Amino acid sequence: MRIAMVHSSFAVRGGAERYVRDLTRALIDRGHQVTVHSRPSDGAEPHDRPVRERFSARLGRHLPRLGRICTHLGDLVDPTGLRPTDLRDIRPDVVHVHNWQGIGVLPVGRLLRAYPGVHSVHDHAVCDPNNALGNLGRSRTLDRLLAARARWITRRLRPAVLLFPSERTRRRVRDSARGVGGVTDRVVPLAVPTPPRRSVWPRGRRDVLLYLGVLDRHKGLDLLLDAWREVGAATGGTLLVGGDGPLRPEVERLAATTGSVRYLGYLDEAGKEAAFAEAGWLVFPSRCAETFGLVCAEALTAGRPVIASAIAAPPMASDGSVLLFDEPEELTGLLRRAARMPDDAYAAMSSSAVADGRRLDWDRHVDTIIQTYQSVVAARTADRRSPEVTRR
Repeated sequence: MRIAMVHSSFAVRGGAERYVRDLTRALIDRGHQVTVHSRPSDGAEPHDRPVRERFSARLGRHLPRLGRICTHLGDLVDPTGLRPTDLRDIRPDVVHVHNWQGIGVLPVGRLLRAYPGVHSVHDHAVCDPNNALGNLGRSRTLDRLLAARARWITRRLRPAVLLFPSERTRRRVRDSARGVGGVTDRVVPLAVPTPPRRSVWPRGRRDVLLYLGVLDRHKGLDLLLDAWREVGAATGGTLLVGGDGPLRPEVERLAATTGSVRYLGYLDEAGKEAAFAEAGWLVFPSRCAETFGLVCAEALTAGRPVIASAIAAPPMASDGSVLLFDEPEELTGLLRRAARMPDDAYAAMSSSAVADGRRLDWDRHVDTIIQTYQSVVAARTADRRSPEVTRR
């Protein structure tokens, strides 16, 4: 099967970007032909096919103060950029869209009309241009505008099968675009490739806690650092921080002055394995309404329970595998509780995490994606052969 992966940019090395790369490699290993189409970025790979810059992006580059407005408006109304003819030489059997922001919903809609397609919903971009749903609830007028925007986008994506990582995300997006019919979707929980040895790892040290992800405030890292300043010494434990981003200088300063904090830098696969081998917990304090949280899936497959904000509660984790906090001040208490948890209680949470992780089977996930490809190709072929379509 010939598959075209379409993703906005690899400028950020986040969960969606890693998933695109992992899925691409898995499909190629199974004998499929896969091309990746994305805007040029520092994270691009040699065989990626570049997506040309949109008119709105060029305009925003020349008008910096209006750049953000041009980007969001361009996502809705700019038809330039990626075209179906750009895929003509590879003649894909199916197009798999990931992040469409930055490419635009009109170009993506044209692709989905030209080729059978699926769209993995990695964020809340349909609901809110800033993804984190922070604009919702500010005013009735704004909510109505966002709802109209969601309906407009969903209609453009309607030719594709929408793949949601959780029922929670599916419900949020469906509610935001209420009234749009003819949408085909399914819930396909994400997964991550798991080294065989990870399933036999010993339990980590419960007084070693790991943050792994983008070093930024929207991920709640500032909350974690503030909480650790208050309670870290009392726990006698260690906070490991892996990743990169705007708060890196603050992390480095804290690590230089506080013996209980270690900055690990941006971690490759071997580095992540080493970090999970040492840590007993993953801390996931995001302020965002996360869709899935792939790093939480990694933690569970390593048998590490998760401390998370309630708004970002990982949907793949059972109640016995996670400690949740609602308010930032509650995080200090959870850090203290986690580091001092009795052996039997931590063993129970670790066992629960192992059980959750075993349900996140990567090979089974890839099988499901391939079956979805096959179903959309078959459905498009049947549509073209139907008498009604022939008459039209």
